[in-house]
Amino acid sequence: MNQRADDGAKEAADRNSPAVKALARLLVKAELERMELEKEIRTAVREIVRLTVQDAVHIVLNEMAQQNNIVESLNQAPAAALEPADDVILTDILQTPDQKQLYRQPQPAAHEPAGLYLYGVAAAETGIELGITGIDGRRVYSLAAAGLCAVVHDCAAEPYRPDNDEQAKEWLFDHQDVLDRAKEKLDTILPFGFNTIIYAADRPPQEVLQEWLSQESKQLQSLLERLKDNEEYAVKILAPEEALKQAALREDPHLQKLQRELEGKPEGARYLYREKLEQAVKEALEDIVEVYFRKVYRALRPLCSDIQVEKIKKTSPGARMVANLSCLVQKNRLQELGVALAKIQQHDGLTVDFTGPWPPYSFVGQLAMPT
Repeated sequence: MNQRADDGAKEAADRNSPAVKALARLLVKAELERMELEKEIRTAVREIVRLTVQDAVHIVLNEMAQQNNIVESLNQAPAAALEPADDVILTDILQTPDQKQLYRQPQPAAHEPAGLYLYGVAAAETGIELGITGIDGRRVYSLAAAGLCAVVHDCAAEPYRPDNDEQAKEWLFDHQDVLDRAKEKLDTILPFGFNTIIYAADRPPQEVLQEWLSQESKQLQSLLERLKDNEEYAVKILAPEEALKQAALREDPHLQKLQRELEGKPEGARYLYREKLEQAVKEALEDIVEVYFRKVYRALRPLCSDIQVEKIKKTSPGARMVANLSCLVQKNRLQELGVALAKIQQHDGLTVDFTGPWPPYSFVGQLAMPT
């Protein structure tokens, strides 16, 4: 009897062995997957920790870099105005070694040290009530000295650091709005770039600014006189690449020769000559762009008080920028400039991008520091 029971149990075990083996494989697979998942989780956690530490290091380094970004002299500030949105603290206002010792990078303190945010400088014998607000709703006022007045607001002795792009744009718009509204009361205004902040550790910043206005009054008055009744306009001239290629073929004898050779070849040989011609045209494009630039410059220069040639920028596919100019134009010659640009636009499919008026940022650095 016991023998039959043992035989039955063995037979049942044999019948169930495939299922048992399958179950065992599933259990092993599940355990392996659990171990792999734990490994992935540990790797992910390590990566999160690494990135967190890396971000913290970058923040500290950026703050250190910003704290060390000091302009040596207020005289150099107009050059910085060409690229608004830089963080600058103007501490070395005066020029003598003894005076420079008075101004140093602000140190952390329990209270907020005083600074002045400088928007621009204009000619005025006395301070003028502007009645406007600036960045972050700060009251904008003027400080006068030596026939000049500075448009400012009170601020901390550190640059504005936006939390996001939208806030940065809002502050830049506020900066521009102050210049536009101040210009209505002060006429010609010498613009300074965003985040131009005056700080003095041992003296009120108002005193430092007024002393600088007195010391530099001759140069600033001369600069303001040159800018009087002038406004800045941006002029960009674009051309279709196909139009430039056709112009190159019309004006380049070497390309004309290659084209005649191409037309005289049988169909089988034209492929190689066509490639040769296309490569030659591509190389000639730079020359034809230079020809177009010179034509534009010669047409506009007599109508402008000054012209600043800016870098050529990339445009949409199929087009080339042939000129990028900042034009300082007297108000009574603006119509003449418009007529000249209209004539340029009629030539070879050229497109004129004309914007302004703008504060004369492009000419401040150039005029403030003559060689």
